[in-house]
Amino acid sequence: MTTRSREDLEQALRDLGMRCSIDAFDALAVAIVEPGDRTFERDDLRRRAIELARAHGFSHLAVELRKSEHANQNRATLSGD
Repeated sequence: MTTRSREDLEQALRDLGMRCSIDAFDALAVAIVEPGDRTFERDDLRRRAIELARAHGFSHLAVELRKSEHANQNRATLSGD
């Protein structure tokens, strides 16, 4: 089994030119894209990002888009129910 590493996945994506940070929720990695970064729009880079997520122990990769730095304050939360 591959060990999950949020930090290693984040660095691998940055090495690929994707400006994002990673949140991890068990086997789900969430890429939080920096405002203005459009690399996830490219099919080839998006596929490579999914491959990297799997190589770093994650089963899924989601992308969270922000309109601005202040959008972080309006993030939806899960109730935990």
